[in-house]
Amino acid sequence: MADNGTVPQGFWTETAQLVRAVSRAMGVTFRNLFRKPVTVHYPTTERKYPERYRGLLALVYEPDTGEEACIGCRLCEFVCPPAVIKVEMLKTPERNYAKTFTLELYACEFCELCVQVCPTDAIVMMKSFDMPTADRRDMLLDKDRLHTIGLKYERTWATGNKLRDMQAPPKGAPRPGHAAAPAAAAAPAPAAEPKGVEA
Repeated sequence: MADNGTVPQGFWTETAQLVRAVSRAMGVTFRNLFRKPVTVHYPTTERKYPERYRGLLALVYEPDTGEEACIGCRLCEFVCPPAVIKVEMLKTPERNYAKTFTLELYACEFCELCVQVCPTDAIVMMKSFDMPTADRRDMLLDKDRLHTIGLKYERTWATGNKLRDMQAPPKGAPRPGHAAAPAAAAAPAPAAEPKGVEA
């Protein structure tokens, strides 16, 4: 109140604004009060993942031979931005294997670069994130645990070869910087007639 006992004009303006704001907020509350809830009660209710969802990383086996697909080339280790992958190669006369493969899932960015560079599609992403734990040490995955994840969950559609094919230019399209030269530039210039000496 002002000194003379009257209410300032700004008081009524602010009160009207406050009532309007509270009315709008309560209107939203009442509109949603009787709607069907959208919360998924995980883990009792399993959530359906979108078709292109990509979650946990895993190692897989060759479908035709049943051997480990990983050849220990270490491309995934070199390309990993946070450097959470460590691979040690084991060379044999037949082929190479990963002697050890560790992945620190607690520091992984899920950027999928390791999947994109894998020449044998050995490392893939799964349609699941279901790996809750209260201990960070459980998120340090070795080769056996990565293979177990690969067998337990459904794989995503994205493999290294498919992703690389999507990024490559279409076959038959001219490569940048190699466009066909114009016909005028390709045609040879006419030879100039030699100037003869008059007799």
